[in-house]
Amino acid sequence: MKVITTVLASVVLVGGLGASAYAMTDQSKSNDKTQTTIEEAKAKDIALQKTDGGDITHIQLAVDDGVKQYEIEITKGNKEYDVDIDSSSGKIIEFDEEQKDDDDDEKEEKLQNASPAIPLDQAIKTALKSAKGTVDETDLHQENNRLVYEIEIDTVDKREATVSVDAQNGNVISVEIDD
Repeated sequence: MKVITTVLASVVLVGGLGASAYAMTDQSKSNDKTQTTIEEAKAKDIALQKTDGGDITHIQLAVDDGVKQYEIEITKGNKEYDVDIDSSSGKIIEFDEEQKDDDDDEKEEKLQNASPAIPLDQAIKTALKSAKGTVDETDLHQENNRLVYEIEIDTVDKREATVSVDAQNGNVISVEIDD
């Protein structure tokens, strides 16, 4: 009788833990569905207000440290700005301002003549570790004074992902997944 009671108590305990874990998992999914995202145009407005105007030279929706954010680059006169905006709240996460100098033009010219240190197939393998699916398109371009592979992937869950991989060291720079 004591053995049966112990077994029944164990079954009830394990069942309760399983139900709790399922409830927590199910709730986290529902939180993801209710999370809102500001439009790209709104993010541009917020960035341009912060810099008091300028020309947007680059914008992308990326995930950095688990936070989905718009990364916006702006030039105005002889200054360059990087503005990171939380895509959920519209709050500015990071703001950098620096003086544009002639060295920047020289660096860009050097990058135009540079070759990637890692081959494209290695960059694709790295990108597919971040987003499982089928590679749709690849591109090699300059971004923030470095060569970057941009790899577009049709994910297994029917979404589109863009993974940016540093062409010199093979590290993933950003992962952007369209909803």
